[in-house]
Amino acid sequence: MGRGGLEMVQIPLVGRDSALAELTGAARAVLGGTGGCYVVEGQAGTGKSRLVGCVADAAAGRLSTAFGRAAHLDRAAPLRTLRTLLRANGMPVLEEADTDDPLANPARLVDKLGERITRCAHARPLLVVLDDAHWADEVTAHILRALVPALADAPVLWVLARRPSPSRGRTQDTIDRLIDDGARRVRLGPLDHDAVAGLCAHVLGGTPDRRVLAMVERTGGNPFLLRELLSTLHQTGAARVADGVATVESDEVPAGFLSAVERRLGGLSERTRWLLDAGAVFGRAFTVHEVAGLLGQAAVDIMPLISELVDDGVLVTDGTGLAFRQDLVREALYTALPGPVRLALHREAAKVVHGEGRSSVEVAEHLVRSGRCGDAQALGVLGNAVRQLSPTAPHTAADLILRMLDLMGEHDEPRPRLVANAVRLLASAGRFEHARELGEKSLHAGLGVDDEATLLLGLAEAMYVAGHTAPVVDYTARALARTELAGPVRAQLMAIRAYALLDAPDVAEAERTGRDAAALAETIGVNAAWVCGNAARGVATRIQGRLSEAVAHGERAVALADSIGGVVRHQHPQLWLGRTLTAVDRFADADAAFTMGQREADQLGTAWSQPLWHLHQAELMLAWGRLTEALTHAEAGLAQTERLSTPARGVPLRALLARIALLRDDLDAARAHVDRAEALVADGIGTAVEEVVWTGALVRDAAGNPTEAVAGLTGVLATVPDRLHLFTHDTGVGAQLVHIARRAGAQDLAEVAVAATRLLAERNSDVPSLVAAALHAKGVLHNDIGLLRSAVRTYRSSPRPLARAAAMADTALAEDAAGRAGDAVDLMEEALGTWLDCGATRDAAKAKKALRRMGVRRKFRRETPAGRAGGWASLTQSELRVVRLVAEGLTNREVASRLFLSPHTVDSHLRHSFSKLGVNSRVELTRKVVVRDREPDEVAT
Repeated sequence: MGRGGLEMVQIPLVGRDSALAELTGAARAVLGGTGGCYVVEGQAGTGKSRLVGCVADAAAGRLSTAFGRAAHLDRAAPLRTLRTLLRANGMPVLEEADTDDPLANPARLVDKLGERITRCAHARPLLVVLDDAHWADEVTAHILRALVPALADAPVLWVLARRPSPSRGRTQDTIDRLIDDGARRVRLGPLDHDAVAGLCAHVLGGTPDRRVLAMVERTGGNPFLLRELLSTLHQTGAARVADGVATVESDEVPAGFLSAVERRLGGLSERTRWLLDAGAVFGRAFTVHEVAGLLGQAAVDIMPLISELVDDGVLVTDGTGLAFRQDLVREALYTALPGPVRLALHREAAKVVHGEGRSSVEVAEHLVRSGRCGDAQALGVLGNAVRQLSPTAPHTAADLILRMLDLMGEHDEPRPRLVANAVRLLASAGRFEHARELGEKSLHAGLGVDDEATLLLGLAEAMYVAGHTAPVVDYTARALARTELAGPVRAQLMAIRAYALLDAPDVAEAERTGRDAAALAETIGVNAAWVCGNAARGVATRIQGRLSEAVAHGERAVALADSIGGVVRHQHPQLWLGRTLTAVDRFADADAAFTMGQREADQLGTAWSQPLWHLHQAELMLAWGRLTEALTHAEAGLAQTERLSTPARGVPLRALLARIALLRDDLDAARAHVDRAEALVADGIGTAVEEVVWTGALVRDAAGNPTEAVAGLTGVLATVPDRLHLFTHDTGVGAQLVHIARRAGAQDLAEVAVAATRLLAERNSDVPSLVAAALHAKGVLHNDIGLLRSAVRTYRSSPRPLARAAAMADTALAEDAAGRAGDAVDLMEEALGTWLDCGATRDAAKAKKALRRMGVRRKFRRETPAGRAGGWASLTQSELRVVRLVAEGLTNREVASRLFLSPHTVDSHLRHSFSKLGVNSRVELTRKVVVRDREPDEVAT
């Protein structure tokens, strides 16, 4: 097989010509700087391995090539697949220190690999081929999910081969997500009639007649089985060729074919077969010492057997170990092992892999398969494995616990704790129904008080992560009703209950519960509950509109987390404090809290918090009038929720994206985001309901349906004044709500909005935006020019340009109605300028129409419609800074470090810049910058 270029390679790959042409064409395109991802998909034996091997051979000499194959037991060893893939091909992108603790911070590892692979690919375009990708471990899958799209603009071609499977898991889900994001799927199904006939002719040496074709059709067109059958027919003489036509005398499939593997291995000695049986148990490539240890023999004694198997083509060497040439052979051997023999081999394998220094995860896999997990030693190993897997591979960790539980008795002492842990892990993996079903079933097993409470705590945490707060309230109430419950569990239950109660109409109970949780936790030293209790109090008092108290509680929680350190820092109370600082107009302090907090989260590897950092930063940017940056953060946050499979976190992000879309005059996008958010809420997601309802009302009003908008708001406004969340979340809500209510003829709701803004202003008279919001809402309701003018004056000392512009526009309309056209025009033009500067094209268009009605005929500044922005003038300052650093050759991670941003934010800025400048790669971008370099910068703000 040639390796001289990327021309079509002539090989006997029957029935796969079009697939080979497509993939070699994609490999050629990499030389031009265009990368991408292909997924080759087919059942076992359909020729995936041969196809991707041909592509790798075709690319040799022109591209750098990394070729690897995942193994069955890779799933139990974090990062094994990626380590094998990169190191086996000599790529200088994975250092030893990177994998010392593969579960410590996979996000950091993604960034490092992205930088290094980018450098390698720019030096020489790269082809990365991973065969049997369905076996890849969960951490590798997590990294590929981030790495493939992150390198979309680099000259890297990814080719992943997998078997489709009805059972789901993180690895298969990852590949599906890549396909959803644009990876091309190449399906290898059964061979068609012509391909089957061609292969028959190639193997048998003659054109197959009807009897041969009828026989081979019984293979279903599976290339592997077909080859096995044809080889049997040819080697045994069952097929004969006369006058160029191949035929068989009997229509019966040869008996040997019914056990193709047995036929393939029939000439091996009993000792050699026993070695293969032992090797099949490992489920991956294995070393000579490992299989020797499992057989209880010295390595030197089995060398002749291994040589025999390698010479016979059953085993192949991969540099350091041995593997089955056909994994189907390994699977068949493993399945054929008698049950007791299989259990015994796994039990011995656990000892062998432990002695060889393999991970405790792999040891645990063998222990579970051996049926031995009830004794203390086995439980210790299994528990350690679960702890290793939990932070970044919750799917695998949960599956391991579930298998442990299957092998335990219903009344074994460790069972309740394992069930509680399994429930948490299932929830972390997004398997919420399974988590709840398991927990509920175990609650009826006559547990002791503490065991039952631990399980209820696990269920509560699982449901809270899922966004279902109502069950959290029920579970915690049930556990806390037991007066004899131990203090540590009680404190944790109270803390999670406080968070769940934040969604209740009477948020005062959440504040009291957070206070009691913090007090108890402080007394008995449960640090996490201590911090959470104070943080929950901060959120509760913010929702009540007592913002000074909210800041104090939030600052106390942050100070506690900083002083205690350790795992308590993982609670990230800065998230909730930053949101409160935004509410009190302390934008610079909020920005600092979010920026530093996100950098700390990146260092700690607390992936769960990433969507929330982006959400709250996006909210801040929107309040600050920086729509492009708000959009960047919101999109990055939504992408993170998809990577983490946490749909509840996506609800407020979609609501926020809808509001941004409305401001940018993209009603269709706003409606799509609202529809998705409302669907999640309808499914029982309990987070950000008020924000979704309010955003839905804005969208319906924008579509000309104010009555529908008001109908949806009635329930939310019924909780005022106990809940003032909407009005602290966005100071412009009050006046907007009055406008909508008046258009719908709902005077009572307009008065509720005015009362809410007045109460907030009274409680927070030192916050200019809240005072201005109250004046604005009341001025709109009563058409009071004096109040509206006061609102504008007060807003001038606040940092909220969009709210200020809205007050100016309403005041301008009132002045015009009163006959003061000069003042009206000045105010409306100032509002127009603000909206144009912020990119709020919808409100800007309304302002222009109003000015025309006021008699203004001069030209106005032009705004760029949403989605049509282009050219250098459309880049924001942030985007321009990112573009110039990327053009200097910096990676996303290096740009992030230089600009004090997260890599995800840099990625979003870069994607937007690519779109605006009409480029598809960093190479094109650099060329654009070189051409532009002598021209003055003209950027959007």
